Parts: sequence; structure tokens; C-alpha cells
Amino acid sequence: MKQPYPIPGWRDRSVFIGKRGQISFYHYDFTAQALSKLSRGFDRDLKDIEAMYEHKLFSLNELGECFEAIAPELIRFPSLNPDVHQKQSQELY
Repeated sequence: MKQPYPIPGWRDRSVFIGKRGQISFYHYDFTAQALSKLSRGFDRDLKDIEAMYEHKLFSLNELGECFEAIAPELIRFPSLNPDVHQKQSQELY
């Protein structure tokens, strides 16, 4: 999903992996990843979302809040239908 802008709080939700020299490595925000995968909706993406959720890498509350944060900007992205995306998000609940 081409995100309208970084989802608020993405840096705080990114998980530190390690450091090599002066470079720090992070997993990108799992909630943002779930939104992106949900937007694509491929079978593999949906399985990834389920696995990430089972491993408690994001919460459904965070997913809903992040979707609400970007929903007003989705009009700028014609390939993304906010109604469909919201329905897909709710199906996870």
C-alpha cells in the first residue's frame, strides 16, 4: 500500500533488531505492515497478518487507530478504496 504519509507513531512501533557499528536496525512498524498487506489482500499477505497477530506484533486496536489516522488521506490514492479497506480491517476483529 502506498501510504499517504507515515502512519503516526510508526517510529515508536518499529522494533529494534540490533546495532552494527553506528548503524541501528529496526523492523518497520508491524501495524503499518499489516495495513499494507491488508490493502493488497493476497492470500499470502492475509496469512502473514494472521501470523503477526498471533505473535502479538500488533494489536487490533492499533490497526483500527492507524487506519482511522490515514483514512482521510486515502482519497489521494484512487487505487485504495477506504470502504473496502475498512471492511477488511473489521473482518480481522
